Amino acid sequence: MGNRQRIIDATVELMNKNGSVVGTTQLVEHLSISPGNLYYHFRNREEILLEVLVHLQNDLDDVLMLEPGEIPDANRLASVLIGGAKVLWQYRFFFSSSLELVTKDPLLLANYQQFCARGTSQVDAILAGILNSPAGAIKLNKTQRAGLAETLWVLWTSWPRYIETLAGNKEAEQEMLRNHKSIEFVLKPYLTDDFFQSVIRKTRRLQRLSP
Repeated sequence: MGNRQRIIDATVELMNKNGSVVGTTQLVEHLSISPGNLYYHFRNREEILLEVLVHLQNDLDDVLMLEPGEIPDANRLASVLIGGAKVLWQYRFFFSSSLELVTKDPLLLANYQQFCARGTSQVDAILAGILNSPAGAIKLNKTQRAGLAETLWVLWTSWPRYIETLAGNKEAEQEMLRNHKSIEFVLKPYLTDDFFQSVIRKTRRLQRLSP
């Protein structure tokens, strides 16, 4: 592994542990490299965070991105809820400390806003596929569905901060996976009972299998 990737991995590790107080000095000490080595790859902490955000986006794309023409079934929705929670937990510092991390740098702020807009759009596409299929109990227009997608995105991405505050380090990762119950609660009125119960069974199974 090259030093560039080591710097990215160390940033995720240390910020997950210590939050936005982590800077390049702490990274250099943690990695036992010279400041010049770090600055050869990144000019400042914000450049590192920009690249971390790319990794976060790619990992979340793997969970949320639908194939052309794909209509999500209960298995797919369950994998989104559990798989997405794992990605959010892996990069939890970005959501727990987003205000402190991104608002001081215009480029980082713009990229984070684009990330949120992309994520909300992907959630909306999943909702469109489900609600316009026989699994949908209520048909929403585009504006209503977009509002529901944004609500789900905010609930989803706010959960890491809520859980870390509530549970601290005690079983916080398992509590993070419990996020799917809140999403299910919000979604229930919009889904047929058979589809909803199938999602419940599959998310519980995936949660039990999670390390």
